[in-house]
Amino acid sequence: MNRYILFILLITVTSVAWGQSTRVRGKITDAKTGEPLPLVNVVFKGTTVGVTSDFDGIYTLETREKVTELQASFVGYESQTVKVVPGSYNALDFQLVPYTVDLEEVNVTPGENPAHRILKNVSRNKKKNNPDELSLYKCSTYTKMELDLTNINPYFKNKKLQKNFGFIFEHMDTSVITGKAFLPIMISEATADYYHRSSPGFSREIVKASRISGIEEDYSLAQFTGHLHVNVNLYDNYINIFEVKFASPLSEHGLLYYKYFLVDSMQINGRKTYKIRFHPKGTSTPVLDGEVNIDSASWALQSAHVKMLKGLNVNWIRHLVIENTNELVNDSVWFPKQDKLFADFTIVMSDSAKLVSFLGHRQIDYTHVRLNEPIPEEVLKLDNNVIISRDVLKNDEQYWDTVRPYELSVKEKQIYGMVDSVKNVPLYQNIYTVISTILGGYYDTKYVGIGPYYKLFSFNKLEGCRFQLGLRTTSDFSKKIRLFGHLAYGTKDRHFKGGGGLEYMFKDLPTSKLTLSFKHDVVQLGAGVNAFTEGNILSSILSRGNNDRLSLVNQGDISFEQEWRQGVSNTFAAQVRNIFSSRYVPFIRPDGKEMSSIQSLSFRLRTRLSKNEIIVRQTFDKFSLGSDYPIFTLDLSAGVKGIFKNDYEYYRLEGTVMWDIGFPPIGTSKFALSGGKIFGKVPYPLLKLHEGNATYFYDPYAFSCMNYYEFASDLWASLMYEHHFKGFFLGKIPLMKRLKWREVFIFKALIGTLEKKNNGSLEDTRAILLFPEGMSSVSKPYFEAGVGIENIFRILRVDAIWRLSHRHSVPGQKVQNFAVNFSINLNF
Repeated sequence: MNRYILFILLITVTSVAWGQSTRVRGKITDAKTGEPLPLVNVVFKGTTVGVTSDFDGIYTLETREKVTELQASFVGYESQTVKVVPGSYNALDFQLVPYTVDLEEVNVTPGENPAHRILKNVSRNKKKNNPDELSLYKCSTYTKMELDLTNINPYFKNKKLQKNFGFIFEHMDTSVITGKAFLPIMISEATADYYHRSSPGFSREIVKASRISGIEEDYSLAQFTGHLHVNVNLYDNYINIFEVKFASPLSEHGLLYYKYFLVDSMQINGRKTYKIRFHPKGTSTPVLDGEVNIDSASWALQSAHVKMLKGLNVNWIRHLVIENTNELVNDSVWFPKQDKLFADFTIVMSDSAKLVSFLGHRQIDYTHVRLNEPIPEEVLKLDNNVIISRDVLKNDEQYWDTVRPYELSVKEKQIYGMVDSVKNVPLYQNIYTVISTILGGYYDTKYVGIGPYYKLFSFNKLEGCRFQLGLRTTSDFSKKIRLFGHLAYGTKDRHFKGGGGLEYMFKDLPTSKLTLSFKHDVVQLGAGVNAFTEGNILSSILSRGNNDRLSLVNQGDISFEQEWRQGVSNTFAAQVRNIFSSRYVPFIRPDGKEMSSIQSLSFRLRTRLSKNEIIVRQTFDKFSLGSDYPIFTLDLSAGVKGIFKNDYEYYRLEGTVMWDIGFPPIGTSKFALSGGKIFGKVPYPLLKLHEGNATYFYDPYAFSCMNYYEFASDLWASLMYEHHFKGFFLGKIPLMKRLKWREVFIFKALIGTLEKKNNGSLEDTRAILLFPEGMSSVSKPYFEAGVGIENIFRILRVDAIWRLSHRHSVPGQKVQNFAVNFSINLNF
């Protein structure tokens, strides 16, 4: 992980600066009893900006309008008005004085909750009021994000810290949500044009300008400064924030989760508006707390102020607040005007904790809304839901002054200069280097990175103690070419190994990259894609005793990746490989003679298809943050005979579908379905060696109770399935609820066959090589299933997995019918 990944972490919790605004926070109590008063109306006098206090009597308000007074009113109490200091943070508590009124006899009869009647009308009119259901529209968006540090002491006891960073405390401010002082450390701005069509579904954002303080101009990061990646729509049944699906207060099933209270009806801009307070019935599933304002004529959402309830099974977020404001467009349609999202990102969840934490803000302002305008043909032809303008980074301060819907405060403008100043402090650079090394694996000098540190030392039965040193060039050396290499030595086999190569970037967006590499090293055939790589110290420490079947190889690779458009890519590759026989993985022919090595030359075409996938792009690398749609890969390989002493002609076809599907409120399912076929006669190292796991660390794409070299196929299909219940059951058990553990169910299945010409386990085999002792086909299906608990101490997952078939040991294979795996997961 480097600055790019750190930035992605920041934007997943960020939301935007609340500018030069008037901010008020306080608590409302009964003047006589001291008890908190919920549902009290608090409003800036002379405006329609108001809110009701929550069930703890807490309220927060903010506005950019010119205001001087704040009023609190509640039935049965005398209203109070106090002065506020405009353009700054105000802490104002109210102690309301009750009064008594003599009333005549009142008869109360049961009837429908009036709030329920209003919500039913909201549901009936969702299709016409939900912006996502509008047939056609175009709008402009301005998105501003800010990241702050809180719980930092401006009076450093450490003189070195005071000397290096003392100047930053001139920029301190106070959060209206938490009431705590904070220090801004990052701000970003972006402006975009957004196009939407409901049928057929179409959404496209064209980011026209973007800038981020403290981060060098980078074209690929601009895609994360727009508004699509944190799109909160309260009309949806569930709101997905940080991969947590909160039940919306306007959900079709809202009565299952919330109690609703009609607390007021008022005139806003000449229109009668209902104010409805809602409060969760329980906390076993992610829920919110707050209020919504509903227009009485159209039954549309006029505005909302909601927050995450305390005590939920949600990690790393202490406070979460969503504010939504809509406006009437063309006197016919309610359309978003402004969306705000605030998150307090922390390790320690207690409000009294003094540990430094992050505050993230994101604000989106919508302007220039145009309904029912045809989408330009040039926009329809673009190839992704987020498009980056070529001039996205080439805009001066004068441009930003013209596109902002409001002026930045002085403090906000100073953040850009402050962050750049912090970057130049030597102590900051040293701290950044240490963190970057731990997360990224490499210690980077200006031009060369040394590492990865987790491969410096390891051990296995073939090599004994293994020492390795690796180097690679940095982006400061070149943004077009990266050189890499490593050298290793084993004390047992007394053999030097190594490898190296280069990557050349023709283009980074869309990707066009050439890679050349060679290695003379050991590999583990049949390892899963998520398995620890060879030479990783963790693969040695966490071994369960089945890591001795390593093979020495000479291997040369050349590959070219071409991304035709985002979501559609091909990789063209060629590989020359020489796999050497060893005492742990011998190559014995049916006549009893040993082959010294197996040589192969293969060509490969890989096709990968995805839709609306979020991709993080670094200078030479990229990785996926997922998609709401299935991701398909198709591999076609061909072995060529007669070149470079290669004796095997074959064809291999393999496909995979991966899909994560949410089923709120009962969690998320993760599927990986794959299958393939090998045409031709090949030795067993070129067959499909099914993925075993030789460690106690959980690999979602390997079979936990399967050994390496246990099963091979030339025709196969497999299913990897997990369902994460996210505390749906344990959250309903009083004592377990406090632990915030989450349940996982695992099921994995495999079936495969071997033609006789490839089955080296038969007594009268016609295969090229005899199988290692204990290896066979898997024509009888293999199954394993398990249950797990994740979120232990918020990071640890432990799984108990049972092998359901092939449960009897055979010569050469000691079967493990039960496995305990663990893994580390950082999930919200």
